[in-house]
Amino acid sequence: MHEHGIGRELWKVIEDKAKENNLAKITKISIVIGKASGIEKELLVHTMKDHIIPGTCASSAELEFIEENLTAQCNTCKENIDVSKMDTMFCPKCGSSDIIILSGNDCFVKSIEGE
Repeated sequence: MHEHGIGRELWKVIEDKAKENNLAKITKISIVIGKASGIEKELLVHTMKDHIIPGTCASSAELEFIEENLTAQCNTCKENIDVSKMDTMFCPKCGSSDIIILSGNDCFVKSIEGE
């Protein structure tokens, strides 16, 4: 279960940002999980809620998990591509295979709130 390791890395970011902003208590945490990240959302939620956050300054925080769709762009024609509608790995507009992923393959802390 690599979600536990990912949860620990996310927690390090959360702790660092809380310290930077002099937050004694974290009230809300928003985490983005890309649909193509390979992370099982349910396992990450379980890890964060049941194993990492209890007993910390975020123990009563609201946890928000945001799923991010996979988006791409063709480097040749600059077309933004809805990856879910692609049948092949070629740009549906110009046929190029020079495509980059813009979003949807990462997992990161979007924001934290606290006092």
